[in-house]
Formats: sequence, structure tokens, C-alpha cells
Amino acid sequence: MTALRTRSLTLTLLAALVAALLPITSPAPAAARTANLRWGYYVTYDPTSLASLKAHIGELDAVSPYFYQFNGNGSLTDLTQADALTVMRQAGVLIVPMIKNQVQGNDFHNALATPAQRDAVVQEMVNLVTANGYAGVNIDFEGVNPSDGPTLTDFMQRLAARLHPLGKLVTQAVPARASNAPSTWAGAFDYAALGAIDDYVVIMAYDFHWQNDPTPGPIAPLPWVQSVVDYAKTLIPAPDILLGMPLYGYNWDLKSGPPAAAVRFDQTTPLLGQPGATSGYDPTAQAPWIQYTDSAGHPHAVWYDNAGSLHAALGLMQSENIGGFALWRLGQEDPLDWTEIANIATPATRISPFTTTPDRAYFSVSGHSLAYGFKSFWEANGALSVFGYPMTEEFSEANVDAGQVYTVQYLERQRFEYHPEFKGTPYEVELGRLGAQSAQTQNLLGTAPFQAVSSTAASTASCDYFAVTSHWVCGAFRDYWRSHGLSFGDPSTTYRESLALFGYPISQQFTDPTTGLVTQFFERAVFEYHPTNPDPYKVELRLLGDDVLHAKGWIR
Repeated sequence: MTALRTRSLTLTLLAALVAALLPITSPAPAAARTANLRWGYYVTYDPTSLASLKAHIGELDAVSPYFYQFNGNGSLTDLTQADALTVMRQAGVLIVPMIKNQVQGNDFHNALATPAQRDAVVQEMVNLVTANGYAGVNIDFEGVNPSDGPTLTDFMQRLAARLHPLGKLVTQAVPARASNAPSTWAGAFDYAALGAIDDYVVIMAYDFHWQNDPTPGPIAPLPWVQSVVDYAKTLIPAPDILLGMPLYGYNWDLKSGPPAAAVRFDQTTPLLGQPGATSGYDPTAQAPWIQYTDSAGHPHAVWYDNAGSLHAALGLMQSENIGGFALWRLGQEDPLDWTEIANIATPATRISPFTTTPDRAYFSVSGHSLAYGFKSFWEANGALSVFGYPMTEEFSEANVDAGQVYTVQYLERQRFEYHPEFKGTPYEVELGRLGAQSAQTQNLLGTAPFQAVSSTAASTASCDYFAVTSHWVCGAFRDYWRSHGLSFGDPSTTYRESLALFGYPISQQFTDPTTGLVTQFFERAVFEYHPTNPDPYKVELRLLGDDVLHAKGWIR
């Protein structure tokens, strides 16, 4: 299981609570694959962006909302939009706000000229990330003088030095380039240096023809995008590259000249109804176009991107095995774009059967495998009854709590997470906090069953009280919690082994209005009581792994 570049974290408390296993066989480097991270940019200034966010948040893994502006005096302007933030939090996506510079060129230079100025801005960014519980930041500094490249790199290094120990992501949008030829717009961006710092680099592979271009043409012609990716991969680890994909177009007035007007997809459809309008699709560029004459007699040329363009770009992304895509921006897209995104092969796509070996097992029921360390962990800690079948292959994914990227694998009831920084310790494989994640996604944390209760609210004869979270576990649920745990080699199932498997209770028992079952949430599990089941199956674990994959749109 290979993971993306993973920094050492201070995880003492987490390690005390998460899954453990006594020495396991180290995983094979070739086992993991890159999952395509689905990233979308959101803006507050266009209501179409909010409508798209609400409709399609379940088809994204991460959102970069344009919530902050960097000003010439070093301050940050807050543009946070509460309703959009609520949508993102309830969906459980990675929230990585975009911070865009309002000053460019020499003014940008003056704003970050000294180390003290850079440290002050870094401190502001650290404050906003920690105060708001963001997964990290996305830096979109554009119009930087080529001579300020070292300053920009130093700023990113300082930012990473502060955010990475907190388990936060440092990501950056950079201009596209296909070579190291001198460039006024992209010259400040040292791909190799930034690729060594950033967790993800979003390459803005668009505006090949831009608003001020006197010659109309495609925004992101596919051959050029291919050359951009080819060059980037020579300097940046492929799994760390997110391919920026445009969802917009430009409308050039051929008589008045540039600047061209930016257009959303929904604004192109009426243009097809203009008298004498013609349209087509360039198979080389993989882009549609429209030509028409407006009411003033001015000829126009429109180039834009549609679902066909996105299909081609996604194919390139997958063939190059890069980290994923980043859409600029939500609200501008062809509605059929979401069909293309849904059709991307994911780690949940069934694999071809193979003969099981001691190191790797194939499960025909789910069409997936378990290998090496994850297989050993599964077999030693309850296997099918505790974790269920594997529902994905291994892939790289950011931990929502820690903000770091690890090799993971989803099973019906859990997510396995490989931590190379704990290699050779009991914490080399950890379990996801899917119970807590499920409660947050369903907006349950503010409801009555999740509120703290007194230690005198129940009898200790049939209940255990957990002072850490102020909740009781009683009856059949207590018996199940006590009798199941990870294998630490203790003589019998102990408190620490049960805690490592399930975590602390985060609710009281309550009747779930959806299922009608008595239910209790724990950090890593949800217990459900099925009174009609025979013993010992009256207590079952909810299929939380499946729930996450359903929410991602990876399984139906």
C-alpha cells in the first residue's frame, strides 16, 4: 500500500483510540492505486454556483469555496457564505477554501517582501483554518512577477511548516505550462519546488485562448492539455496533480474585438437560436463552437466546453493516472457533465477475478480483494462478521479529520487506513471514525440522543458510563461492546481492545425513526438491535462503509 507523501503528525490521542494490530506483514508498494479526487470550486457571487453545489455536492470529494481574498496590506477579506458552508459540512466533503490575491505584480511583491510579512500572513491563514475546522487551504495567487518566484515558494514552505503539523492540507492552483520556457504569467511557479511542498497542485489547464486573445479558439484544446500534463508529471508526483478543467466559454465579438465575454453553458443554448447561427464540434480540440451575427450586425465566435469536452479531459486524467480533477467552477457546467463524472471508474469498480494466494484474496461476492497488511488485519480482527466484505480496492484518500492523505480501503462496515509513520507499531492500520462522520453528515450531533447525560442517569448493574463522552452503554449493546475488540494479544477481550474497535459512545440508545431499530452511535460504529434475529445476531453493525460509498456515488 503506497500512500501519497505523508507527514508525521502528533496523533497521540488518536492513536490511543484507533484500531491497532500486533506486527503485520508490511504491504506491497504496488498494491495501492490512485483514486480520482473530485474537486470543485465554488463562488459566492453567482447564485448558479450555490444551486449547483446543493444539487451535486454528493458527487464531489472536496470543495474549494472562494471565501477569502488576500489584500495588499497583508490582511484577508472574509467572504464566507453561511448557507453554502452548511451544505458542505452536512455532506462531509473536504472544505479547502480558496484564498485569492487581490493585488498582483509589484503590489503583490510589496505585500510579501519580507519574511516577517510572510509569517504574518501565514499566521492569519492558520488562524482561519483552525477556527473554522477547514481541511486546509487552496492558494490561488496569480499575476506574480517571475522574479518573485523564490518569494512565492518560500511563502508556501512557511505555510506548509505551520499547517502540516496540524494535519491540514496545503494545496495550490498554478498556471498551466508545457515547458520551462520563460513565461511572464507562469514564470514565478517552480513546479518542482511547489510539488515537493504542496499536497495537491491544481494545474489551471485552461485559457489557452483567453478573454483578451484577438483570435477566438478553444479554451482547453486537448492536445495542449496533454502537453501540460506531460510536462507537469516530470516535476510533480502524478498522484499530487489535479487537472483543472473549465466549465465555461468565451464569446468574441469579431467586429468590436476583445475582451471576449465569459459565458456559462446555459448561456450558450440561446445563441444557437440566433438567425443564421451555425455550430459544430472540433474533434481535435474536443470543444464545441458557435458562430452567429447579433442584432447590431456584429459577427461572433463562441468557444466553450460541454460534456463531450469533459469526457475527453476525464479520459486523459485517468490514462495519465494523476490525482484527480478540479472544476472551475460550479454553476457554469453542462448538466450532462455530472453523468460523465458519475461514469468515472472508481476504486469501487469491480476487478477481474483471480486465484486467491496467501498474500491476496479475491471475494466474488463484492468483486474486490484484500492484500498483505489489510488482509492480515481483517483476518485477525473479526473478518466478515466485524468488517464485512471489501467494497473497494486500495486507493489514496484524504482523512477528513486529519487532513492528510493515506492509503485506504473501504469495507461494508469500515474504512482501513494505512499509516506508514507507525510502521512496526500496533497502529500501522487504523480504522475510520465512520460513526462520528455519519452522525455529522446526518446533522444528528445537535439532537437529544447526542447530548451529554449525567453519570447517575442509569444503573451500573447493566450499564457502563463513559465519562470521556458522557454517555451510557447498556444491556445488549454493552455486552456486544465488551465482547468484541481488536486483537492486542490480551488474554481475553479487554476494554482497550473494544475501545480500539468501536471508540467511545457518542449518543445514548434511541429508536431510529428511519429504520425503527434501537440504535446507538459510537465513534467508529453504529450498533443496531434486531429483536427478531437469533442469538448471537441481535446486535448488528450498520454498513457505514457502504453508506460512505453510496454518498460518493461509487455504488448504487
